[in-house]
This record gives sequence, C-alpha cells and structure tokens, in this order.
Amino acid sequence: MDAKIATFAIAAALSVGCLSPKTAGISAEKGILKIEDRGLASHVELVQDQTKVIDGGFLKAQVTIRNTDKRDFECQYRFSWKDKDGLTLKGAETLWMALPLYGREESVIQGISPVPGAADYRLVIRLLRGR
Repeated sequence: MDAKIATFAIAAALSVGCLSPKTAGISAEKGILKIEDRGLASHVELVQDQTKVIDGGFLKAQVTIRNTDKRDFECQYRFSWKDKDGLTLKGAETLWMALPLYGREESVIQGISPVPGAADYRLVIRLLRGR
C-alpha cells in the first residue's frame, strides 16, 4: 500500500512539474545574453542594457530585447541583484513578472534593486508556453 502511495505522489509531482514554466530561458548579465532555452533564444536578441545608481544607492537596470520572430511569445522575467563581488544579495530577487514579447518588436525591461548597494544584476527570461 505504501509503495502505491509513493508511486502516485511521484507521478503527481512529475505531472505538476510539466505544467510549470521552464525555470531557465535567457539571462542577461553585463551586456551578454546567455542562452538556456534554444527555442526562445533563437528568436530573441539583446539590443541594449544600461545601469545607473539612483538616489539612496539603489541600482536601476534597463534592458532592451527584440523578438526577431513574427510570432508572439508569452514570457516572464525576474531580476536578481549582486554586490560588487558578484554575489547575489540576500532578499534581492524579484518575483516573476509577465513579459509579452510581440512579433518583430522591442521590449524594454526595467528594474530597481530592492536594497541599496547593488553593483550588478542578472535578468532571467523564461517562456511560459511551448511553441
């Protein structure tokens, strides 16, 4: 009986995992686009990224990406913020936010570090639905 329950629990966990979005897709750091999902990455390119320290020592990042495909993609993105040594700051990862990528258009993604003293960021974009 316990083996049946364990098998059911594993099968349920695997099926739920298949419904969730991919954890990794594309990430941008220091002007470099890191490809983690070939399907999405072949249709998205990094146009520009900028950072600026604003009042109170918070870091603001702006990343412009372009969908080179004619199709729309439903994605999500989030930032994680790093210190001057490249270590992720505690409590400095944002929640996943909706990011529609419309065919042949550019999208501007902005974020502000939730804690002062951030020196860099990592932006991760993931595809919500398979193509």
